[in-house]
Amino acid sequence: MSRRSATGRSRGRPGAGQAGGRRPQRDPRHTRSGGGVSPELIDDTAAGRRMSFRTAVIVGALLVVGFGLIQPLSSGLSQMQQIAALEADVDATKGEVDQLREERNRLDDPVHLERLARENLQYVHDGEEAFIVVDSPSARGDDADESTAGASKAVRAQPWYIELADSLRAVGFASEEDPT
Repeated sequence: MSRRSATGRSRGRPGAGQAGGRRPQRDPRHTRSGGGVSPELIDDTAAGRRMSFRTAVIVGALLVVGFGLIQPLSSGLSQMQQIAALEADVDATKGEVDQLREERNRLDDPVHLERLARENLQYVHDGEEAFIVVDSPSARGDDADESTAGASKAVRAQPWYIELADSLRAVGFASEEDPT
């Protein structure tokens, strides 16, 4: 350890008595005469604000690692979304299974089976008579045709997407101008 004298300088090396490793202050007489900033106004930490090579390498490495983690994180998030969607599908399927079990239990009941046979298949007991009423289109009238036409589904000659493509193609041809 070195001792300091009353002037604040240590014995031994010249310039070792400067406080805390600070830069030596310039003599104001040696300043540039070109409108430069006086050395008294220069902050001592200005040199410390520059990024060293080591700091730049560390920051670059951290950026590379950060960008390398983006892809696994995004794929992990998409997998979590897929898992949530599949769990929702599983819940919906469990609900359907429960409904089908209830339907199977109802089909084991002979009273329910008899009612379904009478309603859907027109079955009757022995000794009962079944009457089937057939409506002809001329007997119903025009009002009945309009009401049933709105209730029934239209039968298409082609699938809807082919009809859509044909209509878009027709619109495209109709909007083209004749060059002649």
